[in-house]
Parts: sequence; structure tokens; C-alpha cells
Amino acid sequence: MNTIAERIKFAMKAKNKKQVDIVKDTGISKGAFSSYLSGQYNPKADKMEQIANSLDVDLRWLYGENVPMQTGSQGQEQALPYVFYNNSCSEYLLDKLDDMYIAMMPQYAAMIPRFYVLVDRSSNAMHLLPLFLKEDCSEFYECPSDFFNSGRHAVFTKDFESIHMVLITATIYYYGIDTKTYEPKVTMLSYSQADDCFQVCNEPYGFHIKAFEKEIEKEALYLKYDNQQ
Repeated sequence: MNTIAERIKFAMKAKNKKQVDIVKDTGISKGAFSSYLSGQYNPKADKMEQIANSLDVDLRWLYGENVPMQTGSQGQEQALPYVFYNNSCSEYLLDKLDDMYIAMMPQYAAMIPRFYVLVDRSSNAMHLLPLFLKEDCSEFYECPSDFFNSGRHAVFTKDFESIHMVLITATIYYYGIDTKTYEPKVTMLSYSQADDCFQVCNEPYGFHIKAFEKEIEKEALYLKYDNQQ
């Protein structure tokens, strides 16, 4: 992503915003914005700022600088590194499911694929499986503490509307690994409206995704073997 046009298109996809949304937010004409997307012209400084504001991205990132995509500056609270749910899932574990996503997290000045996601809209449930493909994937073995803190759960829930999840009745299944026993662990979470956070649900587990369970079993075996060496 070296051009302004490429970064605008990438941010539009990540934020699930269409050309008509940007035009409405900024007042830029449809023809002018189309010329920006095609790379025929680059926006002038004032238009760049309007586009960055509409997309809620750092203006410097939009210009191509090596900074995080999300807004946030020194001396201010940094924006939460929340995930974006992208349904253009070219690599997936389950066939013939319309509600498979890749969750991407802004890190290292780029959008990094971090989770496979299956949304079961009939029961307003989400199944989250970490992508065990990165060197730093170990930070996602345990269920993230963000879920258990008011406001911090927005890391995973801020984009719920785009995937038709309803927060107040949401159930989340997190497919992780117990880092003490090296055993697979599926954590069932339910949202508490009173506490504005998720809590571990100790009721009998609901429907599990077998393909997701197989993935954490394989990673747990690898982890156990690696720690025995």
C-alpha cells in the first residue's frame, strides 16, 4: 500500500464504508472522489483531512507514513486497537457458511489478520479462533482480558453492527489454550449489561465448532512439545 488511493480503499474496506458515505461526510463530489480512488488525482490537503476524519484514520497514515492506521496522538488516550470483521475470507475452515469472517487488528502500521470468526446469527453468538500463523500469536492463547473490562471490550465489539451482532444479548466462544497445562480451552462468555463487560459463563457449553477445536488441539500439542524440549 504505497499510494494514497490504495490506502483510502483499504481503510474504506476495513471500516465498511462506501463511496457514497465518504461523499456524504465530506461534501466532496462523487466525480472528484472517484478520481482519488482511481489514482488519477491526489486530494488536496483540506480534502485529505476530511477523508481521514470520515474514515477515522490517522492523516499521516493516509499520506503513506509508517504510523498506526488508527487515530491517537501523544498526550491523548490512544484509540483502542479494535478488530475489523472482513467477510472476504478467502481461507476458511468451514464450507458453505455465509457468516465466516477474518478479524483484522491494526498493528505495526498495517492491518494484521488475527482471528477466524464464525457468527451464528440465529443465537447471536460469535466463535473466535486465533490465527496461529504469526510469531506473536502466543499473546492470544488465553482469552483476552479486554472482554472483562468495561469499555475495553470495544476492542472486539465496536464493529458488531457491521456483522449484525447485538451486544446486550451476545455470547462469545473463545477457542484458546491454557498456558499452564498446555490444554485446549474453550471459554464461553456472556455480556452483562449491568457491568458493561463480559463474564465467564459456567453453564453447559453450547454448540462448538469442531474445526475450530481441531485447530486449538493441534496448536496445544505443538506448544506442549515445544516446552518439553
